[in-house]
Amino acid sequence: MRVTPDMDTINSFEICPKFEIQTYPSVVFDGQNYIVVWSDNNFGGNYYYVAAARVTPGGVVLDTGSCITSGVGSSEYRAKIAYDGNRCLVVWPKSSGPIYGRFINSNCQPEGDVFIIGYAPAGGPNITFDGSNYLVVWYTGTYPGLELYGHLVSPQGALVGSPISIAHGSGCHRWADIAFDGTNYLVVWQTGENNVGQKIYGQFVGTDGSLIGGDFMICDDNYSERWWPAVAVSDTNFLTVWGQGYASACNIWGNADTPVTAVTEDPGYTIHDTGLNLTVHPNPFSTLTTVSFGIGHGTERVTLKIYDATGRLVRQWDYPTIRLSDYVSWDGTDQDNRQLGSGVYFLKLQVGDYGATEKVPLIR
Repeated sequence: MRVTPDMDTINSFEICPKFEIQTYPSVVFDGQNYIVVWSDNNFGGNYYYVAAARVTPGGVVLDTGSCITSGVGSSEYRAKIAYDGNRCLVVWPKSSGPIYGRFINSNCQPEGDVFIIGYAPAGGPNITFDGSNYLVVWYTGTYPGLELYGHLVSPQGALVGSPISIAHGSGCHRWADIAFDGTNYLVVWQTGENNVGQKIYGQFVGTDGSLIGGDFMICDDNYSERWWPAVAVSDTNFLTVWGQGYASACNIWGNADTPVTAVTEDPGYTIHDTGLNLTVHPNPFSTLTTVSFGIGHGTERVTLKIYDATGRLVRQWDYPTIRLSDYVSWDGTDQDNRQLGSGVYFLKLQVGDYGATEKVPLIR
């Protein structure tokens, strides 16, 4: 048994105790429970299909791990999951096939049919939610001619707009991850063929699917093997991490130089010049905190949003009329009054083209 320095026990537990192989897990928190998805070899034959189960914050497994896909055809690997405040969207590839998606509710039961998001040949999907739509990214083509695409998907399962060409042409673009900073997405991926040195690139994507600026290199420019980038966002910047090196000399590297795009300031007219302010007290908090704001001048619309550490919008207040100052009391619940878990949350005040962000830890 392992223990923390404070003598609290640390116990691992089995989520799926079935005999056959389970692999490639992904997890999200829906405000009540964790929902875990994985590839499972328990549903007949030699194929793997996506299974799901709920786990409480206390580590109690609530489900046996039922198949949430059609459970037919070729294997399904590397499923990913995201939560939109109401239900989860799970995405996965078929072997040499399309990228599929299906919703599951808070009881871990499928809702609606399986639908196609990206056409074959495709693989390596990833997903996040921006408060209005999901962005799903994946690579398509045949190695080494792999290109990176994305598509917005509504919470109702409709494909929004056209496919987004994020990285194309020569270079072998694959294994993308995504984070949302409250205004735009950052997609990161690796470019380069096996054993010839790869680079880690990034591209900002707007919530309308437009590319913002060009792609940019996140790692240094020296020759090295680089794999499996991942990205997360704070209130000020993105951290992108990846594996770098060869065999036993492979280490984890990172870059924290990419700033968020959430706060826009006009040169010569700063946020402070407008009188814009945002305060949170107490901070951190456990049961209730007061969020106060002032804007210092008239405006047509004021929006206050709260995001979790993954960039998921969890709560929002809108003031469509002129309001120079106000406050709200937040009890750590989401838009549906469900308790959120302990963690760091980001409060964003948006006033026209100006914004202010505050970080607040919630401690249960």
